[in-house]
Formats: sequence, C-alpha cells, structure tokens
Amino acid sequence: MNGDNTSEPTAASADTPESLFATARTLVAQRRFGKAIGCLDRALELRPDTAEWIRYRGDILQIVARHEDALKDFESLVSLSPSDAMAKQKLAHSFRSLGRIQEAEKTFLEALKLDPASVDSMADLGNLYRDAGRHREAVEWLSKAVEGAPSDSGLHAMRGAALLAAGEPEKARRSLEKAFQLNPYDRTALAYLYVSLCQTDDERAASSLTRPELLIRSFHRAGSAGASAPPDDLDERLAKHVREHPTLEYERAGNTTHGGAHTGNLLEDAPGPVAELVDWIEDQVREYLDALPMDGSHPYLAWRPERWDIDIWGIVIRAGGYQQSHIHRDGWISGVYYAAVPASVRDAGEENTGGCLELGRPPEAFCGSTAFPTLTLRPHPGRLNLFPSYVWHRTLPYDDDEERICIAFDIRPKV
Repeated sequence: MNGDNTSEPTAASADTPESLFATARTLVAQRRFGKAIGCLDRALELRPDTAEWIRYRGDILQIVARHEDALKDFESLVSLSPSDAMAKQKLAHSFRSLGRIQEAEKTFLEALKLDPASVDSMADLGNLYRDAGRHREAVEWLSKAVEGAPSDSGLHAMRGAALLAAGEPEKARRSLEKAFQLNPYDRTALAYLYVSLCQTDDERAASSLTRPELLIRSFHRAGSAGASAPPDDLDERLAKHVREHPTLEYERAGNTTHGGAHTGNLLEDAPGPVAELVDWIEDQVREYLDALPMDGSHPYLAWRPERWDIDIWGIVIRAGGYQQSHIHRDGWISGVYYAAVPASVRDAGEENTGGCLELGRPPEAFCGSTAFPTLTLRPHPGRLNLFPSYVWHRTLPYDDDEERICIAFDIRPKV
C-alpha cells in the first residue's frame, strides 16, 4: 500500500509444479496467502511427496491460522522424513497452536532428541511450558535457548516473559533490557520491557516508553454517524462485507478472540468497500506519523516508516465476547476502525466499560499484583484508534444481542 503497486504474478506456464511453487513464493512476498496456498495445492497435486513444498504450505497455513490443515501437512512431513528434527518441531508447534499441550510437549522432546542443539525447539518448548504455567521449566529451556544464540534479542525477550510469569520481575527486567540493547525495535521486547518496568516500580521509564498522550490517537471519519459531513453508507457496507466474508471463522484456534469471529485478509481477492476504507486509513496514518516528534533516544520516535504494507482483517463480537490482551508483533502501528457498535455500548456511561478498547494492561499471566495504568476508549461507528503495535490492548465483554463489528489492521514498514 502507500502508493506501491503490487503486480499480479503472471500465470506463466502454470503447467508445471515448479512454476506454481515459484508463483506461490511471489504471492507470499505480497502477503496474498490465500492465492499462494491455492498454487501450492495445485503443485502438490502434481507432486504430492515434495517435502520442501509441504513444509512451505504448512508454514503459510499457520500464518493464516488454518492450524488443523497445517497439522496435516506437518504430519505428512514427519511421515516422509521421520528423522527430520525440523519436521518434528513444526509438528509440535502445530499441536501447541491447537492447544494440544501433551502432544506438543512429547513432540518437542522428540525433536530435541533428534537435534539437541535446536534453539527453535528449546524456545518453543519453553514457551509451551510458560503457557501451561510450568514456569521453572519455561525459564530453564528458554535460558538454554539464549545460551545457544546469545545475540538473538527475541530469545532474551521470551526468557524475560517467562521470568515475569514466574514472578521474578528484576531478573526479567535484566533479560528484557538485554533484548532491548540487542534490538531496540523488537516490538515483543518493548511490550514485555514495559511490564517489567511497571513491576519494578519504575513508573517514569514505563510511561516514557508508551507516552499515551502522544502515541495513542483517535480519528472520526466524515460520513459516519455523528460526523458533521453528510452521512454515507460506507459503515453499513463494511459491516455487511465483514459479516458475509467467506473467511469469517468463529473463535479461530490460536487467536485472541473469544465469543466472536475473525476473518482472514480483507484485501485479498474481492476487498469491496474495504478498499475505500483503506484509502482513508492511510491518510490518517500519514497524519499520525507527521505529528510525531523525532526523538533519537526513544525506540518508537527515533524512526518513522515512509512506506508500508497493511494487513487488515474483520472481527465480529457478540454478547459476552471479548479479545484477550495482546500485542501485534509484526506491526509498527496498529489500529481498529468500528463499523457497527451496539447502542448500549456506544451510549453507556463512563462507569460501564463493556465493549470498550482498553490499552495498557498485559495478560493476567504477567500482571502479578501490579496495578497497570490503562486508557479506555469507547467505540463509535466511524471511529479509528491508532497506537504503537507494542502497546498491550484488549476488549472488554458486553451484554447485548447486537454485534460489534470492527476492522483491525497493522501497518508494517517497508525498509
């Protein structure tokens, strides 16, 4: 996006499996995952036992949260190459994505038996133990991963997260400061570093990292309800498009949405009214970036993207539905636009925060007894909220039969 024209891969001799695989790789580079999977499906029909292509398709299926289909590919991969440690590791990762903890643990340990030096398997096993509440084992395995790749900022960040979950914020802070030293632009490291700063009572440093008064902004689209311009029907068309989207799936495995449904990429195939919305969003993103001061000492303000891609998806939440606290590891700016909001949510008093977006509070596993400062934003049709992708955010459940339909996105810099 942002003025870049993405060319359609030519169907150049789509007769051969090799050309189909090459086209799939081009489509993945353009983040057109659905079409890429289609090319790989056809290539593997012609050459079903090509391990490289099966692994590649499984990886893409994981990206688009088709975890059951990814699991089938990695099971095929293991059956083709039973002694391939990477195949075992990917199979274990699929089990973890599906919440099949015991099978994931067993398979990670099998992968490590085949390749005891595999940092990826060590890290994945440590994260599995962290999610399962087995904190000592999580720290142990993530520490082994750090020893195997001491210059990897992501591993220091993962160990820091495990130490936070284990209730050791001082040790966590040291690990996260190391991650930050290695890569001050690592969004995962920044998110957990913020938690450690709060838990070690360094409120000044924590506040300087998030700077909500500067880095969190809201916009309202002219033409939406409540705007001064003549009303249009874009929000109604957006809500209908998301509600009827063929990729809309209830409680996708590995996703943070509960009591609601989530689409795939809304710009793939037939974007419909989403293309109109994206044009407006990009204008607001440019305004947001232009208003930010440059500050070489700040990990977010030291640099700003000039070009970017946008990943965008729809979310339909129903009564009792919510999103768990999370960050967006691949984004630089994240945002949410509301197409439909129940009257009971948008018109509620300040004390009733059901259905609102809350920023600043991490998942319960990392909270301990810390009272994190939070900012609550009430949704309205036509409202857009922008914030750094490393800021923790969640939505709060509400009681209403009406749907809350929003369109969320990440701005990913092109460097």
